[in-house]
Order: sequence, then structure tokens, then C-alpha cells
Amino acid sequence: MVTGGSRGVGKGVAIGLAEAGATVVVTARTRASGTSEWPGSLDETLEAIRQNGGEGLGLLCDHSDDASVKDVFDRIRADYGRLDVLVNNVFGAPNVMPVNVPFWKVPVSVWDMMHTVGLRSHFVASQYAVPLMLPQKSGLIVNTSSGGGIRYTFNVPFGVQKSGVDRMARDMAHELEPHGITAVSIWPGYIRSEKLAAQPDRVPPALARLIAERGETPVFVGRAVAALAADPNVIARTGTILLASELATEYGFTDVDGKVPPPPSRDPAPLSVFKPKK
Repeated sequence: MVTGGSRGVGKGVAIGLAEAGATVVVTARTRASGTSEWPGSLDETLEAIRQNGGEGLGLLCDHSDDASVKDVFDRIRADYGRLDVLVNNVFGAPNVMPVNVPFWKVPVSVWDMMHTVGLRSHFVASQYAVPLMLPQKSGLIVNTSSGGGIRYTFNVPFGVQKSGVDRMARDMAHELEPHGITAVSIWPGYIRSEKLAAQPDRVPPALARLIAERGETPVFVGRAVAALAADPNVIARTGTILLASELATEYGFTDVDGKVPPPPSRDPAPLSVFKPKK
């Protein structure tokens, strides 16, 4: 199951799992193409899953609504009776991300949006997923995150959200390891997303240039998740933060262009484009 899979990293992860022959359940709020202000839809992701060798089920889900999430997992239980992989990827953010805005000037609604859909939602989905994994004494939970968990990026709510996602994986791993279930956090690099293509000014110009020079496709992250899911000893990684590019070197996969993008830095110092204004 991949949450938030109509576009971006979620769609890329769904494709990466499909390449490995998986049956992928994808959630999103956009069913059909052209019905959202942003490119991408469940229908497009399902078609990409089929074209890449997998089978797909697309379910409409608002991850701010616990009942909607419960319905998804009830459907998985009824249709499949098990769950092998959960990728917590869904994320809520304003259309225009506050960049280098002092936290006392950031609307509280930005905090609420990011932490309801993107942190709390991961906790809720994991709560429903684990009972489906316990009987088989195996499973993999992947939280998608970024270097924003350790260094200033965009604004305070964003950094706290990413840090919380990383910490959630680590602490869930502590409780899940006795049951044979793995929980990790994975950092993509600089993603060439549909949203960025549609609205290039979503990020500072210097960051846009960095993405253009060093960016990776969302499918690269999907191949990283597929490699983890296929590793019979993945439990040895539980509780850790993993970088997609480092996994590519270990497992031997590439991006769609046959290259391995450089990994993002683990240095906690902010990038030069993220320096708080005086």
C-alpha cells in the first residue's frame, strides 16, 4: 500500500513496486485526470502500474479522515487478507510553501496541515497496517522523509514534520522488531516532481537549479523501496534512516536514465538557499 500515490514520490514508489511484480494499493484524493489543480490522478497511477508489470487498486482516501483510512484497510483485509508493505508518503502542504519565513509569521494552519496529513496520518495508517502484518510475522513500513528532518528547510513546521516522521520510524521499529516487522525512514534526493514542473517558483531559484542538476525521478525512490521489500534480511535495517542513492549502490539499481544520482547530504547545516531572514 502506498499513500498519496496520485503523483510525485507516491506514484514513483507505486511504479517501482510494480516493476517488481507487486500488487499495489494506492490511495489519493484525485480519481480522474484533469479534476485537480495539479497533474496526476489515481487512474494515471493505476495505468502506470499495469504498464510496468504490476496490478493495482486505487482507493479514494482523505488521510485527514480516520474513517476513510479505516475503510481502505478494511478493503485490503477483505480483498487480500494480508499486507506486506506500507509506504507512508501522503503529505499536506500549502500551494505556496513559506520559505525562510520566521515561525512567528507562519500561519498556524500550515503547521496543522503538515502535521495532520504527513505525520498523524502516518501513525494512523501504521496502526491499521500492523494487525495485517502480525499473522505472517513479517512486513515493511517505510516513511518517506528528507534531510529536512535534520537541517533547516523551508520553515519550522516542515522541519518538525520531517523530524517526526524519522523518529516515528525509529520508535515503531523498537516495538515491531520482536514481531519480525521492519520500520525505516527513507530520504529521496532532489525530486523532479510534477508539481515542480507545473509551478517552478514553488522553490527558491537556487534550489530549482540544484534539482535540475542533481535531481532524480520519483521512480528511483520506488526502486529503493522495492529493493528493501525483496531483501530477506531487511529487518537488520529496522529503525534507520536510509538514502535512496546509498541503497542504489548497495542493491545495484539505477534511475530510469541508467544513472545513480548523488545522495543528499546528511550534514545538519542548512543549505545556503535556506537562511532565515533577519
